Amino acid sequence: MGEKRLKSLVAVDGSEVSKKAVTLASRFAAKTGVHLTLLHVLEDIIRYDKVPETWNYYLREQHAKKLLEEAKRLAEENGAKDVDVRIAVGPVAEEIVRIAEEGDYVSIIIGTKGRSLLKKLLIGSVAEKVVLYAHCPVVVVR
Repeated sequence: MGEKRLKSLVAVDGSEVSKKAVTLASRFAAKTGVHLTLLHVLEDIIRYDKVPETWNYYLREQHAKKLLEEAKRLAEENGAKDVDVRIAVGPVAEEIVRIAEEGDYVSIIIGTKGRSLLKKLLIGSVAEKVVLYAHCPVVVVR
């Protein structure tokens, strides 16, 4: 039997802190040979009657593909050799945790925007939820 390939999951949303997370993960992968999966989650949104659901999804998916192409280019520029991309649909934190567990990832790298205390208390952050529920270590980048 071959060795188990070590994989890290990197959450990508196009923000500056997300780009920092990709850069950090890529530099680590360049030194260790860890496989990176760059993940963008399309959150379920409220449907507007004037915009057909399929068109709305299509636009969001095209935007996600563009974000992931840019993130993959950034990862490769920072030395990552083994990189793939993935789009998921659903609640963001839940999807990140589910994919990491089902894919047997050894770590998750995610950015956080540093919300105000009030916003954290009211809705929590994706990064906090991932840290709480992930089966593996989570690196939170600010």
